[in-house]
Amino acid sequence: MKNLKVWQLVLGLILVVGGTALFVVAVSGGFGDSKAVLSSEYICGDKCDGEYIELNKDEYEKLVADKKSFVVFVDQNGCTTADRLEGFVKDWSSENGIKVYKIMFEDMKETSLHDFIKYYPSVAVISNGKVIGFLRADSDEDAGAYNEYEAFKKWVEKYLKKS
Repeated sequence: MKNLKVWQLVLGLILVVGGTALFVVAVSGGFGDSKAVLSSEYICGDKCDGEYIELNKDEYEKLVADKKSFVVFVDQNGCTTADRLEGFVKDWSSENGIKVYKIMFEDMKETSLHDFIKYYPSVAVISNGKVIGFLRADSDEDAGAYNEYEAFKKWVEKYLKKS
């Protein structure tokens, strides 16, 4: 009888600790979908021409403060890799009917986005004002997205929900 009570106590303790851990993970968003649903003003359907919405540092910070969900291309003039990635972003934007922001690297360095992106070029997906994914120019893992359109498409689509 005494053994049964000990086992009941151990089982109860395990349930309390496990339940608490699951609650903490759930509250912190651990079970949530990590894909962004873009704010409606960025969906343009077949009217998109692949042109960017130019963005400065203050406008970027306002979008973040307003908890917008969007895609932003970080550019640098005179960079061959940036030119190639820009083509991928424009093609993807046109194909998917999504408006994309463009910010120059110099402006981006003075925003909260610089906490994530250290090198150009890059693309970031922002969900409810938070960076949920960005291309790393210094990462072998992201090299394909810089060199092949299909790899870029696959990368960006893993961060966006289909609408």
